Amino acid sequence: MVGESEVRIPGRPMEAPAVPRGTVGTLWMLFLLLLIHGSAAWTVTMAGWADGLEILPSVAAGGLLIGWLLAISRFPGPVAFLLNIGYGTVWVGYLSARLIQVPTWSLKLQWLGYRMTVWAMEAMRGGRGSDPLPFVVIMGALIWLAASSSAWYSFRTIRSWRALVPAGLIAFINAYYYLGPRPLTLFLITYLLGALLWLATVHYEEQSQRWRRERVWFVPDLGVDVLRAGLLIAGLALALAWILPPAGPSEAASRVWSEVSRPLRRSQETFNRLFSSLRSQRPAYVSPLGRTLPFGGPRRLSDTVVMEVRAQGPARYWRGMVYDVYTSNGWLSSGEDEQSRAPMTALTARPLWEGRAVVTQTFTVYLPGNTLIFAAQHPVAVSLPAIVQGRFTAQAHDLMGIRSPRPFGAQQTYEAISLVPVPDVEGLRQAGTVYPEWVQRYLQLPPNLDPRIRRLAERITANADNPYDKAAALEAWLRRNIRYNENIPAPPPGRDGVSYVLFDIHQGYCDYYASAMAVMARALGIPARVVSGYAQGEWMPDGRYRVRQRDAHTWVEIYFPGYGWVEFEPTAAQPPILRPQRPATPTPTPPASPAAGPTPGAPQPTPTRRNLLAEDFDIQPGEALPLPRTPRFPVGPLTAGLMGALGMLGVVLWLRDRHRLRRLSPAARDYLWMNRAARLLGIRLPASWTPMERARHLAALAPEMAETMRQIAERYTAVRFGRRPLPPGSAPRGWWLLFLFYGLRGRLRSILARWISALRSQTLPTSPPFAR
Repeated sequence: MVGESEVRIPGRPMEAPAVPRGTVGTLWMLFLLLLIHGSAAWTVTMAGWADGLEILPSVAAGGLLIGWLLAISRFPGPVAFLLNIGYGTVWVGYLSARLIQVPTWSLKLQWLGYRMTVWAMEAMRGGRGSDPLPFVVIMGALIWLAASSSAWYSFRTIRSWRALVPAGLIAFINAYYYLGPRPLTLFLITYLLGALLWLATVHYEEQSQRWRRERVWFVPDLGVDVLRAGLLIAGLALALAWILPPAGPSEAASRVWSEVSRPLRRSQETFNRLFSSLRSQRPAYVSPLGRTLPFGGPRRLSDTVVMEVRAQGPARYWRGMVYDVYTSNGWLSSGEDEQSRAPMTALTARPLWEGRAVVTQTFTVYLPGNTLIFAAQHPVAVSLPAIVQGRFTAQAHDLMGIRSPRPFGAQQTYEAISLVPVPDVEGLRQAGTVYPEWVQRYLQLPPNLDPRIRRLAERITANADNPYDKAAALEAWLRRNIRYNENIPAPPPGRDGVSYVLFDIHQGYCDYYASAMAVMARALGIPARVVSGYAQGEWMPDGRYRVRQRDAHTWVEIYFPGYGWVEFEPTAAQPPILRPQRPATPTPTPPASPAAGPTPGAPQPTPTRRNLLAEDFDIQPGEALPLPRTPRFPVGPLTAGLMGALGMLGVVLWLRDRHRLRRLSPAARDYLWMNRAARLLGIRLPASWTPMERARHLAALAPEMAETMRQIAERYTAVRFGRRPLPPGSAPRGWWLLFLFYGLRGRLRSILARWISALRSQTLPTSPPFAR
């Protein structure tokens, strides 16, 4: 042993020519790459976004093989790149064409080209892609490029990030958006394990090549020890990442994430438009980055618990996002205004609406990664920092969604205060048709709307003479005549989604029910919009609503002057909304009476919170509400536990090091401390230097310790390499502390002298201050 180890020069990128490998080394590297890219391909395949994704593992294997063959060939980089594109087109095209069920290969290829062309033309003109095959082809192309480039950067030239990152992005982005029942964590762990072993292998190969070049002897089987250590470190790192709790909230980080994620939200809108036929593996409304509700095909929702809600008052739905613009391909939320709100401050100005009840809700979210904040209709405050989205003018504050600046963690809890409408039928019939000017945009319809929709709406409402009865007639007709079915195919390209359901298939799920009612209401001149979120969920004996993924829902809101937005339920699979025929009191919103008793069967406020009236919310946006704030997560015990665990780990490592030192001779122990002290001072000692060369170099830095350095080197040389007796004497106790003191003083003097010299010559030093 010449030195404990050589410290890698900081800042040197891993972009060296690939190390020559034997057969075993080549097979091992190919195995690791297959582990990495096979895991990425299987994460997408197992997610089941579309039929045909089972070709991706074969694409990854083919990409690795071609990338390896091109890397070991004599082709220059540009030629190899063009060949790789050609091979990839043939292989991905072959596997994709096999998915098309036609008899001959000529027809398969023609259909493949035709479907890709139709999808591309629809995408360029801003339409909606309803064919899942282009998604399979594009994912195949991405997997091919990631796998082949990874092989190239492993066998032709070593570039770590380019070899590992593409597959990691595919795997982790897919896992982030997939919230279905299949466990993808195993594939992510496999990817991370393979990537860490790849890094350990490449690092050892680089070091062994340099050791051979510098004629430094090392154990031939050292690679096995390196891989064993790499496997152990990788396992410990993954285990630590698994058991550590998530980071606590940071408002500064939340603001940064909000700005960074803004373009991502726009990108997801485009993605949802281009690939609207993909199977929904998360609640249909949940799009933390997007504001679109496209018409899609079959949706698959599980029984996974999404959240639990305690509500102190009437609440039928947990609202997520409001959509106001209809495009024949789906809905858009046009609220471009975004404003920040502190916890428990007014989200918007108080609307001058009648017939509203104050409802307090407590949410426990079990769906990590989401940023959408849910609440009953017309939320006025939440206990989290929030970003409100909508249209905010002097005439009205039209709230369309609330978003958290940072994604939710598992089992995160927050409170929301809402003004829920509780109107009676007679009051809605007498509301009239004098709408505010800002409501007119809720009559928007595309100019090319199928005229049969308007004629059908007029026929259904022929016997109604007011907006409420017309809306109720549309609601009842849809519940009777459209069959509920979550497995319908997506509308064909260019086909209006509402017309497709009303006149072609006569079936659909909540997105189609709500869209049909809202569009027909608008065709009659009634302001309407669709809202997505969750239905109420399962009532539990302890007073909670347990909400599952299958409770994801879309419904309709109709505007009534004086009452605001009122909910309607056209979906046949949901129970109808029952409203009282007449008000219980002469006025829609009676004043509170201290002697009034609780409503039988209704959830009551807790004793610690006073009853709140709508008058309590007569405040401006951003003003604090008279409500206690939700206490922050108790980070003290968590921090103490983490520090204690780290302290115990430090003690274990210290005891292990002491045990190793006791097994060394005094001379070897002193020499080990000499090398450690050099590293603490930032001194890089080449592995090829002898002990005496190391001692002379360190003595030049700390002349006061020159004799001690010489004695340590002589004693170690005699014990390690010579057969003569150990020289008398030993290093003074605590000598390495003195060396650190003198060495640090010498380094500071050297740095100061160099900077003074640089200032005098009006130039700055070109080498790092701690360079040897």
